[in-house]
Amino acid sequence: MNLTPLVSIIIPNYNHSVFLVQRLESVFNQTYKNFEVILLDDKSTDDSLDILRQYVNHPKVSHSVFNEINSGNTFDQWNKGISLAKGDLIWIAESDDFCELNFLEKVIKPFLDNNQVVLSYCQSKKVDQNNNLTGNWIEYTEKLDLQKKFSGNFIMDGNLFIEKFLINKNVIPNASAVVFKKEVIKKGDLDIDSEFRYCGDWIFYFKLIINHKVAFIAESLNNFRYHTNSVIATAKKTENRIRIIDIDFNMRKVFVRFIKERNMSYPSYNLIKKHNTNVIRELKYEKALLLIKSNDIQGYIILLSVFDIFLRESNIRKRIKMKIRNFLK
Repeated sequence: MNLTPLVSIIIPNYNHSVFLVQRLESVFNQTYKNFEVILLDDKSTDDSLDILRQYVNHPKVSHSVFNEINSGNTFDQWNKGISLAKGDLIWIAESDDFCELNFLEKVIKPFLDNNQVVLSYCQSKKVDQNNNLTGNWIEYTEKLDLQKKFSGNFIMDGNLFIEKFLINKNVIPNASAVVFKKEVIKKGDLDIDSEFRYCGDWIFYFKLIINHKVAFIAESLNNFRYHTNSVIATAKKTENRIRIIDIDFNMRKVFVRFIKERNMSYPSYNLIKKHNTNVIRELKYEKALLLIKSNDIQGYIILLSVFDIFLRESNIRKRIKMKIRNFLK
């Protein structure tokens, strides 16, 4: 890859007029200058189009596609943008987020240092709809990251990254923090079943990094906005926890199929499959407790299949209670 690769920045928008100017200005004013911008709108009903039309003639804008019918699928918009992209690298800059002006300059550096890197992403800050800082996404990886890898920059084998982190949960929580190589995308990689509409990015990253390398930048260069209409908030409102667990079960079947299809080496394949089985068992335990709490007998049946976890958790609770009693004596 040359030292100044073209980056295609895809901005898929739907009803984010209140955040749109901040998003666009944080893109157009990047310190890294070799980029094109692809503006997409999925039939917004707010003032988004009025704002977007002010930018369509910007010299960096290569395409503006405003749907006349809502697609109902975020990943259809991603696919459309990628099909139009001329760049070596793709950045999907979601319309309700914003970033530091040196985001691209820092996040593309691993691609220049190591040609096996296919995905590079940075740490993200949490912000609310009023731009108030509410936290940092490093908290999201703390329980998995016993060696504190996420406290510094790293380049890691993709299969190892899946084994240690990505098989457990989506440790790449925001698309706006990610830049990836266009050339590694295979046909159908973004054909995401509607059941997985809230976790399709997780599936996509999983496919991309198998047998490649992933890079992480520890600096918080991305601002991931959490608001009442954000993807995470919408998922929590529309899907109850039991339904989310069932979706997770089905998604993990998809993961196992992918690692078979992509000819992952057997040591990695076996370890990831083992980790996946362990996560499924933990999810079954959580589902069993939720069903029992709602007086559903199915919960007891599921609990029998993971009874060792029940015993383990019961012993942990007993030890904690004993420590509290001893402390209060």
